[in-house]
Amino acid sequence: MGRPLRTIRGCGGITLIELMIAIAIIATVAAIALPAYRDYVETAAVGVLAAEIATMEPFQQDTRLRTGSYGIGTWDFATDDTSLTDATGWAPRNPDGATYVVLADEAGYRVTATDPAGRSVCRIMPARRPC
Repeated sequence: MGRPLRTIRGCGGITLIELMIAIAIIATVAAIALPAYRDYVETAAVGVLAAEIATMEPFQQDTRLRTGSYGIGTWDFATDDTSLTDATGWAPRNPDGATYVVLADEAGYRVTATDPAGRSVCRIMPARRPC
């Protein structure tokens, strides 16, 4: 009973300063990573729209061979406007709510694709040039 209680140093856990440093490091990494992640998401969404526009090309070429002109119209899932499908037979592979509007002349056609978040891609086809 006469033995004094001894504390073991080094096993007491972490201090408040150490916790604050760890939180500061995590916040710094998040501040750097979040904008990069947002840019990645933006780039991916625009890429999906551009890929869908590219799938339209064989349908437009077929329409031009059959009728002498490119098909025009709109494909809008929200309003059930499928005049583009009626004109060319094309529909998006993955109807994710994006709207596609096609205008045409003798030289080619212009496709504007807009997703529900408001991101938009415009291409002059068949050259695939940005508008």
